[in-house]
Amino acid sequence: MNYLSCFFNCFIRCLRPAMRCNAAGSVRALSLLILTVLLIPSLSCVPVQYPQKETYNETVTVTENRTELVSETYPVTRIVSGREQLTPYILWSSPTVKFRGTPFVWYYGYRLPGTQVHDIERISISLYKQYYYENVAISVFDMGPRGQVLQPPLISSPDPVYTSMVQWDWFTYDTETEVINKWLNSANIKFNFARYLGGQADLWMNRWQPYDIEFDTRGARDIAVLFSGPTTSQNVRFSAFLLWYDQVTENVTSVVEKSVPCQVEHLVQRERSVNKTVLVPFWQAPPFK
Repeated sequence: MNYLSCFFNCFIRCLRPAMRCNAAGSVRALSLLILTVLLIPSLSCVPVQYPQKETYNETVTVTENRTELVSETYPVTRIVSGREQLTPYILWSSPTVKFRGTPFVWYYGYRLPGTQVHDIERISISLYKQYYYENVAISVFDMGPRGQVLQPPLISSPDPVYTSMVQWDWFTYDTETEVINKWLNSANIKFNFARYLGGQADLWMNRWQPYDIEFDTRGARDIAVLFSGPTTSQNVRFSAFLLWYDQVTENVTSVVEKSVPCQVEHLVQRERSVNKTVLVPFWQAPPFK
């Protein structure tokens, strides 16, 4: 401040001669004084940089997991099953015809329903309780190649009856006649071509109560069930069923919650250091201050 006071005093002394002149000189002197006063601050200030923190916003992208409802289609395998009762379309019995040496033959011919061959097909024989103690044997055949055997002495017109075609004698007869021989030849030829599906020969041991037997019949459409041994129909009481199973694969669509990664933008506030320029009197600037 002392420096400024000296400066102004010297300046006023220099202006006094001019101020003694006329009024025009006074106006010029006053204008010069005002201009000088206005220039002094600017001429005496210098720029100085000061460090300063400022905040700013920045957009950042991050990966986040979000739960979304998603439709998914996937294969599902299930087992479809069925049970159908069978009714014989051929039925006969004979006490004199022997099957594999055993008399008393009971013959049941079944045509399995439908044309579709299932993945698993079985014929179920549900035997009722046996009332008389005697040996009972059961045999099951696929008669598709040559057809069913009719009740003796009946044969159908296209049935082969040539003895040379008989390889094994499945059926025999105590008293043979020409008619019976033709029937035996026809029946044995058919069973030579038939497919054996299974059997059981000791059923008398298990007949104190109802008893179920199953045989695999996949691919067969014409079935023959033979009982040999029982002398009375009381020991041949049963029901027959076709059991089938198919494995089916279906496409199922369901809505599930799933964690899905996604890109998300966030606005983040940050700080940074910047230099700010300020005009200050030179005596307040370094190195004076």
